[in-house]
Parts: sequence; C-alpha cells; structure tokens
Amino acid sequence: MKTNSNRTIRRSIGAVAAVGALAVAGVGGYALAGSDGPAEDTRVATVATQQQTGGPQGHHGQQGQGGQGHGGQGQGGAGQQAPQGEKGQRGEKGQRGEKGHGLEVPAPAGTLSAEEAETLSMMREEERLAHDLYVALGEAWPDRRFDNISAAEARHGEATATLLANHDLPDPSVGSTPGVYDYPELQELYDDWLERGLTSKSEALAVGAELERRDIADLEAAMAATEQPDLDAVYEHLRDGSEKHLAAFERG
Repeated sequence: MKTNSNRTIRRSIGAVAAVGALAVAGVGGYALAGSDGPAEDTRVATVATQQQTGGPQGHHGQQGQGGQGHGGQGQGGAGQQAPQGEKGQRGEKGQRGEKGHGLEVPAPAGTLSAEEAETLSMMREEERLAHDLYVALGEAWPDRRFDNISAAEARHGEATATLLANHDLPDPSVGSTPGVYDYPELQELYDDWLERGLTSKSEALAVGAELERRDIADLEAAMAATEQPDLDAVYEHLRDGSEKHLAAFERG
C-alpha cells in the first residue's frame, strides 16, 4: 500500500509539471496542440505586441529603421539590432545635399561688363589649375589633403562654369588638357609650382599654401570689382573655401 501511494504521488506531481509546462508555452504566444494555452484572440494580440516591442523577452528585436541623412537626401542604412524594449541605432547618414558641399548659383541679375567677363573666365581657369596641380602633387606625395582639396577645386570650377553658362559666355576649360592653360600667366605659375612641388612633400604643401593665398587675393579683388550678386556670391563661397584649404596646407 505504501508503494502504491508513492506511485500515485509521483504521477500527480508529473501531471502538475506537464500542465505547468504547457501553460509556460502558451505565455509566449506559441501554445502547443492539445494544451490549455491562451485563446486565439489572446495569441494574436500577444504576437502583435511582440512585433511592436521586438520579440519575446530575451530575444533581440528587429533591426531599427535607418534615419534620414542630414543635410540632404538619401536614406540611411538599417540600424543595428537592439535588445527588447530599445530602439534600433540610427542609420548611417545619407548623402549630403547640394548645399552641403557645393553652392546653388544664383540666377544672373544683369549683363556683365567686359572686365567682369574676363575676370570670370580667368577665375574658371584658376580653379582648373588648382585642381590639376593638386592631382599631380597627390600622385607624387600621397596625402588626403591633396585628394580632398582637388575634389573641392573641381566643384569650385563647376560653380564658375555655371556662371559662364548663365551669362552665355564660352568656357575656356572645355576640351582642355590638364596642365595646359590659355593664359600665359597661369601657365607659368603652374609649371613653376609643379616643378617645386615635386622636389619634396614639404615643398608641395608650401606650394599649395602659396596657391591658396594667391587665389584668396584674386577672389577678393574680383568681389570688389563687381556689383553682380551672382558673381559676388560665388566668389565669396570660393574665397571661404580657399581659406580652409590654406589652413589645411599650413598645418604642414
């Protein structure tokens, strides 16, 4: 009799444990067949809650939605996985908009004088000279400054080219060869700067600083000689960029 009682007790304990296991399975929203898990409407609500919170307790949530890029367009990348209850990390920044690394060239407000047109044409060539020189020096002396600033000079050249197009003026840089310029003064400067810059990296940086100082002086003179708002806006933008380039080269 005592043996039978012990068997009965063990069976009762086993039944209770089985019921408890089925109940636990139902709590997560995944009731087993034949169990006393939650009703269907409760299970659906539980799953919906899991989708909102990122899954059952103890599991990682779904990836966070990437954030919008600052300063322009383009969606950010998907965020990293986050623990339950936390938001995903912000996505990578999207590409910067036109204002971020360029300039919206204003529409022309008047006709340029012969002097203004000539100055603009030369500014176009000066920006191309700077780009060509920094590309050549960067190939000789790998340095991020030459890469970054040559790319900036290309954008500056595009801004001056837009001004020329807006005023129906020819672009002297169309079909040109790198390192070759119609203005004798610019050709002489390029040849001299390139020869000096190829002697050493320190001299190349000194040449870059010298070029930017000249560029700043020429741009300020051009700003003082025009009352055209579109020219003034672009020249000021280029001058500000040249000041940053100068600071980068002067760091040595």
